[in-house]
Amino acid sequence: MAKGARSKRESSADDAGAARQAILKEKYEASLSAFKSWKTSQARTDQHLHTAIGQLAEFAAAVGNDHQVLVEFAADKGVRATKASSSFTIVVKLIADDDRKKASKYATVLKFAAERGIEQTAESVANFIKAEGGIEACLRSFRELPRKADSAKRGGRPSAFKKALERIGGIAKIATPSGLELAELSGDYFLVLGTRDADGTTHLLPQPVTDEKAVRRAISVIAPKSNS
Repeated sequence: MAKGARSKRESSADDAGAARQAILKEKYEASLSAFKSWKTSQARTDQHLHTAIGQLAEFAAAVGNDHQVLVEFAADKGVRATKASSSFTIVVKLIADDDRKKASKYATVLKFAAERGIEQTAESVANFIKAEGGIEACLRSFRELPRKADSAKRGGRPSAFKKALERIGGIAKIATPSGLELAELSGDYFLVLGTRDADGTTHLLPQPVTDEKAVRRAISVIAPKSNS
């Protein structure tokens, strides 16, 4: 009896998993179609692109709370993703990763819409992007969110961190290496962790560190207060 009940539960779980995979496949194909339609259209309008981005929102929403199923779905498609990767990052990598800079923007817009409580449908997200003034306007608004909170805490007074930022502006910089997972970035500063093998070969981990305390500490170390 117990064995039969267990078999029935396992069968139900298998059915639920199969149904979830079918929904993901449907949203994946719909997103592919939306972006292909935008890319091949003779008159590529902003609204057309906004709708395609909205379709990505539907794709991400189809995951629900089962993030692991999307990670596994991506792996089946040859796309690397981890538990730390957000659903928005993964769906963008699956559909629109041919241009990394644009892919990063799309993922940020999706996150911004979600934080604003926009219904995760193609139409609702597309209308939201239009109402905000377009993709670039959404990015600016999203990046202002942490700044506004930080300014409120400081009461407008200059801080040691702000002075460190001014000093770091004068330090020489290099171009961003390929392979970094930048789609989730919203702030202006982040950390990249490097490793070195026994033979001296160096590597960079693809997932940037965005923890505010860690970033502030690193900036203070890299651009210390001058004693002169």
